[in-house]
Amino acid sequence: MANSRTSGPFKEYATVDTPPDGLGYFTNEVNLRALRKVNKETRVYFSIREYEADSSEASDTSSMVVTLQFKCDGDLGWQDYVPLDGSALAVGNRVMIEDAGAGVLWRAGVKDYEYTSGSITFGFDW
Repeated sequence: MANSRTSGPFKEYATVDTPPDGLGYFTNEVNLRALRKVNKETRVYFSIREYEADSSEASDTSSMVVTLQFKCDGDLGWQDYVPLDGSALAVGNRVMIEDAGAGVLWRAGVKDYEYTSGSITFGFDW
């Protein structure tokens, strides 16, 4: 398989199962304010999951780091999101993103040097 994106009316996901090229492999960007305004979506969730059909039966768990990023209006590049408690995002996380800032975009991905092994799916749904 190769790294892939899955987009739909209620989701924006990526699956990484091979080392990313370039600077990494990311979801398409998501504008939470636009979702709220146009689609009347009030909750957007971010999750990281093993790609295995049943991860409890997986012989090995995946080893890679998923980075959640945001970009504010006028920013030249993406900023890594850091939880206020200093924790790290991990497989099995599912969190609600509360942000309706004007012009703020979100994406998630695996940087080119953060992949070791395995296959995971991550991204946004609403």
